[in-house]
Amino acid sequence: MKLASKYLRDPVQTLKSAGLRCRTAWTNRELLYRGGHHFKGDPRYDLDGVTRGFSDRIGDNGSDRPLLQRICRAYSLAMSQEQVTPRKYDPTPWWQQHRYHTLESVMRALASHDLDTLQKMYENFFRDDCSTGLLPVQRVKNNYFGHIIADFYCRLYLVDALYRLDYWKAETSGSYTVGDLAGPATGNPFGVALEDTLVRVGSEYQHYCAQRIARLLHGHATIAEIGGGFGGMAYYLLRDRPGTTYIDFDVPESISLTSYYLLKNFPHLKTVLYGEAELTFDTIRQADVILMPLFELAHLPNNIVDLSFSSHAMSDLAPEVMPEYLCDIARTTRNHFLYVGTEISAARIADFSEAMPSQFILLQSRQSGWNRHIAPKAGHVECIYQISRSPTSIPTSEQASPRTNAHVGTKE
Repeated sequence: MKLASKYLRDPVQTLKSAGLRCRTAWTNRELLYRGGHHFKGDPRYDLDGVTRGFSDRIGDNGSDRPLLQRICRAYSLAMSQEQVTPRKYDPTPWWQQHRYHTLESVMRALASHDLDTLQKMYENFFRDDCSTGLLPVQRVKNNYFGHIIADFYCRLYLVDALYRLDYWKAETSGSYTVGDLAGPATGNPFGVALEDTLVRVGSEYQHYCAQRIARLLHGHATIAEIGGGFGGMAYYLLRDRPGTTYIDFDVPESISLTSYYLLKNFPHLKTVLYGEAELTFDTIRQADVILMPLFELAHLPNNIVDLSFSSHAMSDLAPEVMPEYLCDIARTTRNHFLYVGTEISAARIADFSEAMPSQFILLQSRQSGWNRHIAPKAGHVECIYQISRSPTSIPTSEQASPRTNAHVGTKE
């Protein structure tokens, strides 16, 4: 057996990688064994649902050139401005690794305005490396795409999907049907086919978050999300709650993909991309969707957002950086902050609230068990905070902490 030179150069990393593969294989087998017993006799436990769920759905969608031109212009502006913005808004090292290892092709297409290449990537983004970090492409493509799926992997995917689907039903008190998870064919999605509906990867969690947010809103409302991924949660929120203004702040590569997904699915909504308008009260009042790079969070007007939301993205922040983001949230949000992430980061929010005049008053904290069937000790929580401040005490990031170079990139 011939070893690749990279393994000879770094034997310690080779051992770590081998150990991780062994642990993953053991976890998968244990999950498959337990899930097989749990879902035995369940009519949904049908491998044909996975086969149909992974069928290719890419079609002739025509040219998206005008849309892609808008996206490329916004991306180029964001990347040029990223070099001169405060370092707290820099992507995390985790996201930088994705940039260097798997996102180079899409970054090159965006920067060079190579619309033909970008079209091929984005119309297939659920299965293309351009969505790495936002979707589990790297983890599944070798075992699921482009060939007959082995029985082991069919069962593994189905068990995981059914556990998550049942958790979704429990968390929503059975208020919705599987049909409510239906989504567009944009991006050639994959998942499991149940009851004539494609339950695409991650849809149950994104739908839950959208409904959770909707229950906290009243009338016409503005929400801001930090780290919105490809726009999966935003799709359900905009679909199911007309009269909502949605603002997303994320790294330029994520914002570009979100722009494609939401503009394709909501062409009738007024959407503003970076460079098309200043982030002012008037812009927000007149728009339905606003998609901005992270550093534009500093320009979001005071007290403009009804609810701020972050799912797991803020858990990646360095301890020194999180207070600066919390200051941004406290400055711009007038009602609630919905946080999903690690218990450790939730504790840092509590520490921040004690130290600052603007407080995050904890209204509810509960375990978030979406991955409990795989990682029962993950320690994820869902917290709802009331933003409480005196009219004269609006915190600034300078009060919170010194600048560092760690920041957000949205995890898979």
